[in-house]
Amino acid sequence: MTFPNPGTTQSIAIIGAGPRGTSVLERLGAAVQAIPDQGPLTVHLIDDSQHGSGEIWRTDQPSELCMNTLAGAVTMFTEPGSTVSAPVFRGPTLYEWIQLLRGEKPDEAGIDAPVAEMFRMYRPAPAVAIAFSDELRATRPESNPSRRLYGAYLRWFLDVTRRRLPPSITLHHHRSRAVALAAAADGTDEITLADGSVIRAGATVIAPGWQLSLPENAEQLDASDDLTWIRPGNPADQPLDRVEPGATVLVRGLGMGFFDAMILLTAGRGGRFVDDPAARSRLRYLPSGREPRIVAASGRGYPLFPKSEYHTLPPRMPHRRLREVVRELSPGDTPIDFGEQVWPAVARDAHEAYYRALHRVHRDLAMDPAELVGLIDHTPVADIPRALVGRIPAHPVFDPVAEADPLAARGIIGPLSPEEFTTAVADGLTADITHAAAGRDSARKEGLWSIASARKTVSVLGANGRYTPDSRRGRYAWMMALGRLAGSGPPAFRTRELLALIDAGVVSFLGAHPTVGVTDGGYRMHSPTTDRAATARTLLDARLPAPDVRTTAEPLMRDLLQRGRIRVFRLSDGSTTPSPEVDPVTQRVITADGAPDPRLHLIGIPTHAQMPDTMISPMPGTDATLLQTTDAAAVHALAAVSARV
Repeated sequence: MTFPNPGTTQSIAIIGAGPRGTSVLERLGAAVQAIPDQGPLTVHLIDDSQHGSGEIWRTDQPSELCMNTLAGAVTMFTEPGSTVSAPVFRGPTLYEWIQLLRGEKPDEAGIDAPVAEMFRMYRPAPAVAIAFSDELRATRPESNPSRRLYGAYLRWFLDVTRRRLPPSITLHHHRSRAVALAAAADGTDEITLADGSVIRAGATVIAPGWQLSLPENAEQLDASDDLTWIRPGNPADQPLDRVEPGATVLVRGLGMGFFDAMILLTAGRGGRFVDDPAARSRLRYLPSGREPRIVAASGRGYPLFPKSEYHTLPPRMPHRRLREVVRELSPGDTPIDFGEQVWPAVARDAHEAYYRALHRVHRDLAMDPAELVGLIDHTPVADIPRALVGRIPAHPVFDPVAEADPLAARGIIGPLSPEEFTTAVADGLTADITHAAAGRDSARKEGLWSIASARKTVSVLGANGRYTPDSRRGRYAWMMALGRLAGSGPPAFRTRELLALIDAGVVSFLGAHPTVGVTDGGYRMHSPTTDRAATARTLLDARLPAPDVRTTAEPLMRDLLQRGRIRVFRLSDGSTTPSPEVDPVTQRVITADGAPDPRLHLIGIPTHAQMPDTMISPMPGTDATLLQTTDAAAVHALAAVSARV
């Protein structure tokens, strides 16, 4: 079936109906409302996943999976002062939406009257409050809601968006995947869907979520029918039912995919965590008997650090020196050496945060914060830890370089037996939980949070390849990895659950830098940390590498690259990055001949190497990059089909 572009009616296709695609639709509606003479417009919203929530946040996934973002720290609505072109439309944050669903009075809840009135006009169906009643009652601003609940908020946002579309817009939903896009003779594009239908569009916005790449050594790992390889993917979609109860499963990766798979293979199979004050995690795991035995390894060999329990939203760090650097370097487009010009400010801010926290918590310490700050400012960054040794007896020196290697920082140095290694990691997790529970009273966490929370600022400063290639591949990549380790880990309750599973004998660790192959006995995973190998007939890949258009498994992106409709973003030395190149103002893709495409736009996660800060959900009060890009793409797509460009 072909959806034409009849008569004078113009058409725009939005490929992707998750948060970004739905935001494009909302921004498009807002832009049309501001144009008095806008003619009829047809919009096609295309996604084979649940529209509104998308694949990651769909409302039919297991309730055990939670957001890694706090309820009070996410919104889908533009705010006054946002740098968007289409009119701002205010609405509740996720937590405000939860408060209003609970029936709280807006004035007592601190919700602005216009936001409360908007909710009253577009109240969700009663079934939403009923379906999530228990979770709604328990949620606080600092809670990590279930992904299902966030999906319900996103679906409500889509419902509000649809109801507010002006009469001139006709919206069509397509529950299929776009697999190809070709230029037609009349200056439109023909978009082929997996179900065989074809859509004609005068402008297109591709707004995808996380896109998987073709796995390395896939042929080798998938060579035997007797073995089970679970490929990388969203844990809610991975076929974890193929992991047999009681069997050993090798797990590669200790990031968020690991924590998701861990909980689905345990609590998701009927196991229970119960409070136990005598346990070091304060939890005890009661098995269901359906759990596998999990043997895990990763590049670092150590899980991501748990987030601090602030019992409120995370603090905004001063970043005094970094802000000065940004004010100095932001104007213009001269190349920036991150290691020489930016990292020293990030590191000095972190050192100061650490020692000020020590002084705040331990008022009896013989230390002069002003003297220490002077020492931090006048010592070469690499020498600061050595310069501060002995200044504050009985307290360790903060060393971000050491923190980046969690095994070495905890004295876990091989070769150890797998049992010794697992015990050492569990001891480290116990200390991590203690630091997380201390919140701002942990000086170590304050120093690390200063670095983790600087990621947006430094990434935006270096957008469009502004960092010199060597410093981008070197200190910048290193700092961003440390920030993810320190700031993108699980909520602390997940780390407690992991520790309980270790103590129950369900989870063990093999080490760092694992290699995986196939032997006669099954999959073999070896780590030099323990100099041992584990074998099993099931291998679970819990790694989720950043999207890479050069190796993407997504048919549409491969098609566009082969046709020359997109090209890879290159750094100033000619080296390629994982991202397609886009015009940063309009979000139009750059074609193989170097020109902006007149009607094809791309936003979001695939552009991460050129357009940073695209992966996280919009945060209130931050002029979110996600909403800036959806607005820019919507406004330009509308201009393209209206012959205003």
